[in-house]
Amino acid sequence: AANEDAIKLNETLRTQDETLEKSIPELQSEADRMIAELRSRELNMQERTAQDELKNAEDLLDKVKKLFGEPSEKNEDLKNEVRDKLANYHTKVDDARDLLREAMSKIREADRLSAVN
Repeated sequence: AANEDAIKLNETLRTQDETLEKSIPELQSEADRMIAELRSRELNMQERTAQDELKNAEDLLDKVKKLFGEPSEKNEDLKNEVRDKLANYHTKVDDARDLLREAMSKIREADRLSAVN
Protein backbone atom coordinates (compact mmCIF):
# COMPACT_ATOMS: atom_id res chain seq x y z
CA ALA A 1 0.00 0.00 0.00
CA ALA A 2 2.84 2.39 0.83
CA ASN A 3 4.59 1.59 -2.44
CA GLU A 4 1.38 2.21 -4.37
CA ASP A 5 0.94 5.55 -2.63
CA ALA A 6 4.54 6.46 -3.43
CA ILE A 7 4.07 5.51 -7.09
CA LYS A 8 0.89 7.63 -7.28
CA LEU A 9 2.72 10.55 -5.69
CA ASN A 10 5.62 10.21 -8.13
CA GLU A 11 3.21 10.04 -11.05
CA THR A 12 1.45 13.14 -9.80
CA LEU A 13 4.71 15.02 -9.49
CA ARG A 14 5.85 14.00 -13.00
CA THR A 15 3.04 15.31 -15.16
CA GLN A 16 3.73 15.42 -18.87
CA ASP A 17 2.86 19.02 -19.45
CA GLU A 18 4.63 20.24 -16.31
CA THR A 19 1.33 21.45 -14.85
CA LEU A 20 0.38 19.98 -11.54
CA GLU A 21 -3.03 18.41 -11.27
CA LYS A 22 -3.02 19.10 -7.56
CA SER A 23 -1.78 22.12 -5.71
CA ILE A 24 1.38 22.03 -3.64
CA PRO A 25 -0.52 22.22 -0.32
CA GLU A 26 -2.70 19.29 -1.38
CA LEU A 27 0.37 17.26 -2.32
CA GLN A 28 2.06 18.21 0.95
CA SER A 29 -1.05 17.21 2.88
CA GLU A 30 -1.23 13.86 1.08
CA ALA A 31 2.46 13.23 1.68
CA ASP A 32 2.08 14.10 5.37
CA ARG A 33 -0.87 11.72 5.61
CA MET A 34 1.13 8.93 3.99
CA ILE A 35 4.11 9.48 6.29
CA ALA A 36 1.86 9.50 9.35
CA GLU A 37 0.23 6.28 8.18
CA LEU A 38 3.62 4.63 7.64
CA ARG A 39 4.84 5.69 11.04
CA SER A 40 1.73 4.42 12.77
CA ARG A 41 2.01 1.07 11.00
CA GLU A 42 5.64 0.65 12.00
CA LEU A 43 4.95 1.64 15.59
CA ASN A 44 1.96 -0.65 15.85
CA MET A 45 4.03 -3.54 14.54
CA GLN A 46 6.89 -2.74 16.91
CA GLU A 47 4.47 -2.37 19.80
CA ARG A 48 2.92 -5.77 19.04
CA THR A 49 6.38 -7.32 18.84
CA ALA A 50 7.41 -5.67 22.11
CA GLN A 51 4.20 -6.83 23.82
CA ASP A 52 4.80 -10.39 22.61
CA GLU A 53 8.39 -10.29 23.85
CA LEU A 54 7.26 -8.87 27.19
CA LYS A 55 4.69 -11.65 27.61
CA ASN A 56 7.28 -14.29 26.71
CA ALA A 57 9.75 -12.77 29.18
CA GLU A 58 7.12 -12.72 31.94
CA ASP A 59 6.20 -16.35 31.20
CA LEU A 60 9.87 -17.32 31.36
CA LEU A 61 10.30 -15.45 34.66
CA ASP A 62 7.30 -17.28 36.11
CA LYS A 63 8.77 -20.64 35.03
CA VAL A 64 12.17 -19.78 36.51
CA LYS A 65 10.56 -18.70 39.77
CA LYS A 66 8.51 -21.88 39.87
CA LEU A 67 11.46 -24.14 39.07
CA PHE A 68 14.14 -22.41 41.14
CA GLY A 69 12.62 -19.67 43.29
CA GLU A 70 10.13 -21.69 45.30
CA PRO A 71 12.49 -24.63 45.97
CA SER A 72 15.23 -22.18 46.86
CA GLU A 73 12.95 -20.44 49.36
CA LYS A 74 11.97 -23.79 50.85
CA ASN A 75 15.63 -24.79 51.11
CA GLU A 76 16.42 -21.46 52.76
CA ASP A 77 13.60 -22.01 55.27
CA LEU A 78 14.83 -25.53 56.01
CA LYS A 79 18.41 -24.28 56.37
CA ASN A 80 17.27 -21.62 58.86
CA GLU A 81 15.24 -24.19 60.78
CA VAL A 82 18.24 -26.56 61.00
CA ARG A 83 20.50 -23.65 62.03
CA ASP A 84 18.06 -22.72 64.82
CA LYS A 85 17.85 -26.33 66.04
CA LEU A 86 21.66 -26.64 66.02
CA ALA A 87 21.97 -23.42 68.01
CA ASN A 88 19.42 -24.77 70.48
CA TYR A 89 21.34 -28.07 70.79
CA HIS A 90 24.63 -26.19 71.28
CA THR A 91 23.03 -24.24 74.09
CA LYS A 92 21.77 -27.45 75.71
CA VAL A 93 25.21 -29.10 75.35
CA ASP A 94 26.87 -26.04 76.94
CA ASP A 95 24.35 -26.17 79.80
CA ALA A 96 25.03 -29.90 80.25
CA ARG A 97 28.80 -29.25 80.36
CA ASP A 98 28.28 -26.57 82.99
CA LEU A 99 26.20 -29.00 85.08
CA LEU A 100 28.85 -31.70 84.63
CA ARG A 101 31.61 -29.32 85.78
CA GLU A 102 29.52 -28.33 88.78
CA ALA A 103 28.83 -31.99 89.60
CA MET A 104 32.56 -32.85 89.29
CA SER A 105 33.40 -29.95 91.56
CA LYS A 106 30.91 -31.16 94.17
CA ILE A 107 32.21 -34.74 93.88
CA ARG A 108 35.75 -33.47 94.52
CA GLU A 109 34.50 -31.46 97.48
CA ALA A 110 32.63 -34.53 98.77
CA ASP A 111 35.77 -36.69 98.32
CA ARG A 112 37.84 -34.11 100.20
CA LEU A 113 35.34 -33.92 103.04
CA SER A 114 35.12 -37.71 103.11
CA ALA A 115 38.89 -37.95 103.36
CA VAL A 116 38.87 -35.44 106.22
CA ASN A 117 36.17 -37.41 108.03
